[in-house]
Amino acid sequence: MMKFAALLCLFSLLCLLCLSCESSRASEAPRPASSVKPHPAFDVPKTPDMLTVAETSLARIDHAPRPKPRAKQDWQADCMIQQACTPEPKPIPTCDARVPQRPWVDVVTQSDVFLGKEVEVSGTLGLSLIKKTGSGVCAPGACCHELRMQIVLVGEPTGSLPLRGLTCSGDDSLLCCSVPTEGQAVVARGRLQKAPAGSGSKWQLLDPTLCLIDDTPRH
Repeated sequence: MMKFAALLCLFSLLCLLCLSCESSRASEAPRPASSVKPHPAFDVPKTPDMLTVAETSLARIDHAPRPKPRAKQDWQADCMIQQACTPEPKPIPTCDARVPQRPWVDVVTQSDVFLGKEVEVSGTLGLSLIKKTGSGVCAPGACCHELRMQIVLVGEPTGSLPLRGLTCSGDDSLLCCSVPTEGQAVVARGRLQKAPAGSGSKWQLLDPTLCLIDDTPRH
């Protein structure tokens, strides 16, 4: 009996060891790959309506074509550069030190207070295209486009403030403007009004007068 019991215990121990080996081999066997795959990342193109406020503002303002700087003799006889601007642009006087400098974008945000009233606003002079006639590329020295520009105060994020009464007109060789327009910082005084529908601007300044902001450092 004692031998039989010992043999039974030994047999039971061997069975347990075999079961343990089978379990270990099963855990080490490679598992089938999952059928769920991660979704690839979307590559969303940047469309015009997704541009930043600053980008759309810059796209709207002052990308008006300007005549290319070339020598007078490089242009044909019928180009405007061969004639003097009539009348000549009026120089812009320098502002008195006491003239307030209030950005025009701050004023139009309170349009219910200032609408229809005379205001003084500051900003940077620029150009906005009103009309361009002609298409394609001109032959060398030829002026095949006529240009008409609106002088504006550039600003963000609301676009530009047209200075009604101040304009530029010309062709591929030259623009003749009411005042020199080279990106100067100015104060404009005029009557704030709503701009006509479809003009691209919400507000306008009627019959403005300008003065240059003196940015010379004072000691």
